[in-house]
Order: sequence, then structure tokens, then C-alpha cells
Amino acid sequence: MSPANVTQAPASPPDLSVRDPLGVIEELIELTTALSTERRLESVISAVVSSARRLTQADGGRVLVLDRTGRELYCMVAQNDGAPAAAGLGQPVALYRAGGGFHMEDPSAYAAVTGRVVNIADVRAYSGFDFAELYRQEARGPFRTRSFMVLPLRSLEGVTLGVLQLINTRTEPGGPPVALTPQFERIVRAFAAHAAVAISNARLFEENRQLIRQLDRANADLTLENSRLRSEIGVGEGVIGDSPAFQAAVALLRRAAPAEVPVLLLGETGTGKEVFAKLLHGLGPRKGKALVVQNCAALPENLLESELFGYRKGAFSGAHADKKGLVHEAHGGTLFLDEIGDMPLGLQAKILRLLGQGEARRVGDTRTEIVDVRIVAATNADLPAKIAAGQFREDLYYRLSVFPITLPALRERPSDIPALIEHFLGRACQAIGRTPPALSPGVLDALMKWRFPGNVRELKNVVERAILLCDEGRLELGHLPPELRSDPAVPAPVPPADPQTVGGLRAMVQCYEAALIEVQLRETGWNQSRAADLLKISRRSLVDKVQRYAIRQPERA
Repeated sequence: MSPANVTQAPASPPDLSVRDPLGVIEELIELTTALSTERRLESVISAVVSSARRLTQADGGRVLVLDRTGRELYCMVAQNDGAPAAAGLGQPVALYRAGGGFHMEDPSAYAAVTGRVVNIADVRAYSGFDFAELYRQEARGPFRTRSFMVLPLRSLEGVTLGVLQLINTRTEPGGPPVALTPQFERIVRAFAAHAAVAISNARLFEENRQLIRQLDRANADLTLENSRLRSEIGVGEGVIGDSPAFQAAVALLRRAAPAEVPVLLLGETGTGKEVFAKLLHGLGPRKGKALVVQNCAALPENLLESELFGYRKGAFSGAHADKKGLVHEAHGGTLFLDEIGDMPLGLQAKILRLLGQGEARRVGDTRTEIVDVRIVAATNADLPAKIAAGQFREDLYYRLSVFPITLPALRERPSDIPALIEHFLGRACQAIGRTPPALSPGVLDALMKWRFPGNVRELKNVVERAILLCDEGRLELGHLPPELRSDPAVPAPVPPADPQTVGGLRAMVQCYEAALIEVQLRETGWNQSRAADLLKISRRSLVDKVQRYAIRQPERA
């Protein structure tokens, strides 16, 4: 706070003594005690005004607090025992003029902006400030302001919190209102500085309390939502990921689940198509019925046909009795046909009939049976290319792909890798009765940079293998397969190999920042503008950081 003040000297020679030094000390001690036990902001400010009035024998006092926009001072606490109606203010005090610039004609605005004390003996004889609004307000009652003091309230960091107004201050009990002497003013300035710290602490305490309440409410809502999702998903173990690409696939799945339409799951091997099929069944109206799974690439055509549709006694050698097919087992439920792109052409016609009319004919039978099944199919093949090559029926493709859902590859959702690692670690350790180990920074870095051609299945296998090789409570780089320990296609983003031992906190922060930037770039297909938007930084800043950390886009295979 600047020592320079705006002061109008009192009409009579100033009393250079300080009134009752012991009383002043007692007042400050009393205020300190009160403020140390009070946490509510309004109560703290009320105590500040009351103590300031007792200290200066003032008729009234106010604390004006700066609003969140930093443009107005509004009255939070006002006291005037002799004239309660005149205690408050009619309207906030603006710090800025309508045409621009600070509103320096108002004493409160002046003190808030400059940090100087205003100490005036008689407002009706002082022409340095505009008191027109005060005159209009007091014209409605008998109370009159004579001496007027404004002290800025600033935090230890120099941030303006507001101002303290004191009306009709006195140097002696029962004396006339006068401007305070320089010695007395220094004491009141010290008092105001102490009060500002107390107000700042109370405001922080109140803001923290509000944030804690908001956090508690958010946590409660999150707990309810998690409970709802767990009860709703139930069978969705392994459906883990918050990345936009993965959540888009989950959103489509939730749309399709309540319906009866066929669903075609597309994606590379290991992306979790069977897990999605189970979730689709579990969220649908058939969840209480059977989910039957068959891999269409696992059996030759004849065996696959009899497995799916069953057979009659004597249909072929070894058929000693009638046998139901999987379509009969799935009656009322869901039939999941995995790798349907590898289904033989001859059998595709029977699947088309099943989809269209619900008809199924057992091998060696002349009769047609009606079954009620929902078909969910999956493939990692390019079905349009197979159609062009005459290996897949076009009419079956269009019948199956009423609602296609494409599951993203793991390299397209790298931000989900840590959550998946934690999930697979927990499951693998639970199976063998061990506590999940910690991951060294090198392990997480290597897993984040690997391409994972086998997708989620490969990550699961890598984690389970590492658990078996790890004897201590920490997974190290040596527990990973050799190909993961050095990926030449994706250079390390930061030179220090171990930020805990090289470079300290700064290197750790840089390593985390570089990894986060690389994750967002990979998820946006290395589109720097979109990545900058997700990171909430400018594109120029992103380009600078990419160059600084030597982040490079991997070459396409």
C-alpha cells in the first residue's frame, strides 16, 4: 500500500498524540482473536467494520467489496447506529467511466485503484472529489457526513479486495468529526492491512467450502451414474475407454441395443467385437435369453452348417439322432456370428433366409422351422472388396449392415491405454492372488508409444505376460516383449529417459506434457489445429512444443 494519501487537514491544530495507545492495542488483539476464530466472510467483514469504528470513534462504517468482474464496488456490510437508514449505499460504485478510464472523482474508486488512503475533515468543504450522490442520499434524513475516510483493502499479493469506509471519525471520544492525525492514520492503515488479510483468508475459505460442496455433489452424481451404468451394463466388463472415437462407438451401440435390427460390428482383430456383442445383448430386451457365439472361420462349410442349423437322424454318416443347431439354442435370444466375412458362400444363403423370414432348415430335413433370433455379426474383412471378388453375397451384406458399428483400433485411442492397463493388471493379479504392481515410467512410455497391431487383445496379452515375469512389486521395461522396448517408428518425446533421476520436476512435467500432446495428435489423426483445440492452446504454441519435444508423426506402414 502506498503511503501517499489524500488528506484534508482539520480546522483546528492536529492533536499529535494517539488516543489511548493501550486501548488501540487491546482493540487490535480483540480483532485478531475474533478473526482467527471466524470463517464466514460476512461475519469477518462485520467484525472488521465494528473494530474500525471503535478504533476511530466513527459514527458509521462500510466495507465495499470488488465484484468478480473487477468493475464495481458493492456494499457488503454497513453499520451506522445513529442513522441505520443511511448506513448502506443506494447503488454500487463504478470504477470505470461510461466513456472509458477510471472513475477517479469518487473517493472509494480512487482508493481502490490507487491504493491510497482518503482522509477528509469535511466533505462539504472539500472540492477534490464528487460527493453529489452522498448529498442526495443524506438529504432524505437528518444524518450528515463530515469527516470521511477510505482505506484500500489489499491482499498480501497486492490484489485489491475492496475498501473500508469510515464516517465521522474522531480522535477523542465525544469530540467533533475530524480527519485523523498522521500518527493515528498510520495505525488505522496497519489495521486495514491486517483486516484485508483476514478478509482474503475468509473469502478463500468460503470459496473452498463452495468448491468442496460442488465437488461433493459432483461425486454423488458420479457415484449414482456409475451405479446406474454398472447395473445397466452388467455384462460390459472390458468395455473401457473415454476417448472420443471409442465413446462414439459405445453411443451407437446404446442406440442399437433396444432395437431388434441386425448389427454388424466392424474393426480390426482384437478391438473387442465379441465384448461389444455381449454388451449389445445385455443392454437389449433379450438379455434374459441365451447369447450363442459361433466363429464362422473355425469350421469347414459342412460342419459349420450342421453346427448352426442342426441335422436330422441319418442325414449323414454318424448322425445317429436328431440334433438342434445353434439357431435353435438362440431362440428368443441373440446369435453372434463372428468372422462372418469368412463364411462359405453356400451357407450365406441360409443365413440370408434366417435374417429375412426367420426360417431354419436342419441338414437332411425337408421341413422349415421358424426361429426367433437376433443376429449380431462381426468381421475384420473388407466386405465390399469381398463382394467385388465374388466371395460374399451383396444382398446378405445389406441385410446385415442395417446398423454398422466400427470399433476403433487401439492406436486410434491411445488415451485409453492407461485405463486398460489398470483393468488388465487388476484381473491378471486377482487370478493368481497377487497385488497389482506399480509401473515404472519406462513401461508406461513404451506401452503408450507401441502401435499395437493386435489391439486390445495384444495389450491384454502383454500385461498378463509381464505379470508372470515380474517377481517384485514394480513392472520394469525388461518385463515387456523385446519389440516394445524400442519402437523406431515413434521417437521418445523428451531426451531424459528417467525424469525422476534426470532433470527433476521440470523434466517430469515436460515428459508428461510431451506425452499428452502426442496422445492428442494421434487421436486427431495428427491434425494440429484440432489437437490444439482439445488442449485449449493456440496452434502456434502447439507447433512450438512439437518442435521442442521432437514429436514426429510415425510413417505409415
